Amino acid sequence: MAEFSAGEVIEIAAARNLVEGAAVTALKRSISTDTRTLEHGQWYLALSGEIHDGHKFVPNAIARGAGGCIVSRTEDEWLKAAKAAGCAILQVDNTLSSYQELATSWRRKINPVVIGITGSSGKTTTKEMVAAAVRLGLRYHKSQANENNEIGVPKTILSMPSDSQVLIVEMAMRGLGQIAELAKTALPDVGIITCAGTAHIELLGSVENIVKAKCELLEYLDPQKGLAIIGAPTDLLRKRIKEIYSGKTVFCEPGSVEETAVLPQVTKFKIRGCDVEFKIRAHGAYHMQDVWCAIVAAHQAGVAYEEIAEGLKNYAPVEGRGTRLELKSGAVVVDESYNANPESVRCAVEALLDSRAFPFDKKYVILGEMAELGETAEAAHYDLGKWLSGQAVTMLVTVGEKAAVIADGARGAAFTIKACRDQKEAEEVVRRELSKDACVMVKGSHCANLDKLVESLVASEQAVS
Repeated sequence: MAEFSAGEVIEIAAARNLVEGAAVTALKRSISTDTRTLEHGQWYLALSGEIHDGHKFVPNAIARGAGGCIVSRTEDEWLKAAKAAGCAILQVDNTLSSYQELATSWRRKINPVVIGITGSSGKTTTKEMVAAAVRLGLRYHKSQANENNEIGVPKTILSMPSDSQVLIVEMAMRGLGQIAELAKTALPDVGIITCAGTAHIELLGSVENIVKAKCELLEYLDPQKGLAIIGAPTDLLRKRIKEIYSGKTVFCEPGSVEETAVLPQVTKFKIRGCDVEFKIRAHGAYHMQDVWCAIVAAHQAGVAYEEIAEGLKNYAPVEGRGTRLELKSGAVVVDESYNANPESVRCAVEALLDSRAFPFDKKYVILGEMAELGETAEAAHYDLGKWLSGQAVTMLVTVGEKAAVIADGARGAAFTIKACRDQKEAEEVVRRELSKDACVMVKGSHCANLDKLVESLVASEQAVS
């Protein structure tokens, strides 16, 4: 974990010492941004957001024994309390920028191989696959939970142990310039773009802008030493990469991954240019693209293919991103409830319909709304339904008013369609279908809260694994 003396904070963040005599010690301290978990002697860095202002908690930090506080504004009462407690008060122009600068300093000091990961979908899955791929060869540190924004990325870096050899950083965005901010903080050596689809089109306005935003990651790669890894190349992605990055770029092309066996629990495969056979607990084109990215990144970091193959055996799907739940009745629920966009739904359905992976006679698809599609939302939902109408599913169940447009688009299909008002109605419909020859896939954007539906379906029977 990163630790800084007052002198280092002053130098790195251009801070000003406001409590005379309190910050002369060379004692190094770690950084916390939350007084609820602040440990005695830590630095407290006050972040200001749209809802909460961490400066309100500076008195709490002093009272809890903070070694010092890093702030962008001060009050006389704080200075008096800090002086009495021997607590340093260091003032900076912007605490978030200082947080990021301190993180960058720690990243440079430890100097691991930094693997940055972004994309319209698959970021977390790929992050976990990379971690599994490097785990036997190198000491690694990775982003936790959803620590993938302007606060989460520096937090990830600053919590990195000093002996880390690989740093795996997930990077999300809500607009142009945000991936650049994260990449500037993490300084990646390897950049992975899993895909650039229609997710977040509401925020960015066009697929062109989405591509531009994702490719900001590559602008911070060293063109001499860096490597760009693209999981789902499109013409727009290729064009943008050619415009901004002159370094080595590899694309997951047709033939990059060759499936050697698809079984209910695992997919076995080889990648082009390597004789080692890999296997992973995942199915479908997107997961194969994601694991290809992970293998290439791990090998670039210096891990042998044999060690990568062994490490990937430890990978398990992240909850809500393809988790397979076997019920007492013999039915299987595929939990894809964490998020959804038109491209990822299609890929999830195609994976479900692969009888090698899911050898069930009956395939049920439960869909909630797909968020952040802006003006394209209604057409995107309808078009998805129209595409689904040609697929060999047994039943389509939609949940909620917005997702009902998917059902409208699927009208005329050979399978049964149920447009349900809410999760309770959907559960009643699906629960009657649970049997040993049934597989149920549940997918929707996070705001649809279909994880609750999965929990309820599983609770209706005792899940066996």
